[in-house]
Amino acid sequence: MKTIFLAGIALTVSLLCACKKQVQPTTYEIGQEAFGGIVVKTDATKEHGLVVAKENQVAYGSGNIYSESVTIVENYAAGGTGWRIPTKDELLALYSMKSSIGGFTAVRYWSSTPGGVGRYTVHFGSGVCEGLCMFNSSFCSRAVKDF
Repeated sequence: MKTIFLAGIALTVSLLCACKKQVQPTTYEIGQEAFGGIVVKTDATKEHGLVVAKENQVAYGSGNIYSESVTIVENYAAGGTGWRIPTKDELLALYSMKSSIGGFTAVRYWSSTPGGVGRYTVHFGSGVCEGLCMFNSSFCSRAVKDF
């Protein structure tokens, strides 16, 4: 009986010690492939940030207007769900990194940021950001996702 009791205590202590071991969180670096895209931003811990898709989800001149582009981007499935149209500021950051990311076309890309009578766009040939782009225009879209 004493042996069973001591074995029980030893097992309990062993389990408690095992529970105290901490798993190191996964960290990410800018430029690393993760979550179906390329990491373009991280927080101070490098555990969270933003990824951009490796390719455009909507091509310029495809005939897809803004609302259709949003649906196409949100249904993009590489690396799981959570894809969205980038904000104006995210799109400007992507423009500054376009050579290292690759695959961008020198045309306008939709942002999710309201502007004027439509949404802001950023031209990936010139970097010009405009806020008067009507919802019925057909521009490129590249998805981003928070992680």
